[in-house]
Amino acid sequence: MKPCFPTPVVYRGTEQDLPCLKGCFPFRLATTSYILPAPIMPNLKFLAPYLDEVELVLFESGHEENLPSSREIRDMANLAHDLEITYNVHLPSDVFLGDPDPKVRRGSVETVLRFHQRTLPLAPTLYVLHLETRCATGGKLLDRLAWAERISSSLEELWKGGVDPCMVAVENLDYAPSWLMETFRGEGMWSCVDVGHLVRYGIQLEEELDKCMERCRMVHLHGVQDGVDHQALDLLPEALWENLRARLEGFRGGLYIEVFSLENLARSLQRISQWVKS
Repeated sequence: MKPCFPTPVVYRGTEQDLPCLKGCFPFRLATTSYILPAPIMPNLKFLAPYLDEVELVLFESGHEENLPSSREIRDMANLAHDLEITYNVHLPSDVFLGDPDPKVRRGSVETVLRFHQRTLPLAPTLYVLHLETRCATGGKLLDRLAWAERISSSLEELWKGGVDPCMVAVENLDYAPSWLMETFRGEGMWSCVDVGHLVRYGIQLEEELDKCMERCRMVHLHGVQDGVDHQALDLLPEALWENLRARLEGFRGGLYIEVFSLENLARSLQRISQWVKS
């Protein structure tokens, strides 16, 4: 299938020519729900013609407006049906399931459960979870064994609360995804391999993909420039790009362009469209 180029969409004076890549790959192509400087519904309506899926970015649990209301959830579910898109949910990043303070851990578990329960009617393809290696006050947790034990305890509370571990993918942050999956291999979760984080933190990409692709249900892609990630995909080195392309040929999960502006999305889709043209 060749990429199509619908009539350019004009938003507040910004015109971008976006290739329509919906249905062009064996994997689901997605991006964030924060591309336009607008509420979530205009973003969903804008993105649906171009992509298979949208990741609902619910990063900050402290802002109540970041959690869609029950009515908004119904509207989003109807929109997904009408425009033939799916959703995955990025759970809040400001949760600390391995914090030494039991009150912080309990609050984090309650937050994840609240966001999970609210978004269940959307039938997400996956929930993406961060496992922070720092505490709520910002300090680094150096005792990894104690941290892992606390994380396991928090995960058990999530499973008891109704979260299905088979619907959860854990994203690598400043550590290798293979280490994460080995540490929690008994939990039944999937891996969300964040390629941009691997590049940013200098973690060997090929080695990690060799170890993790079997348990990978989602890949996060974004460029890195001068130590700043979540940039356009045309910033990724060509050798890395071709390596990744070869590995994704049989991939059936979600490929998620983790950028937060229309310009970066346009540049990223233009580069990915080369895979279709060739």
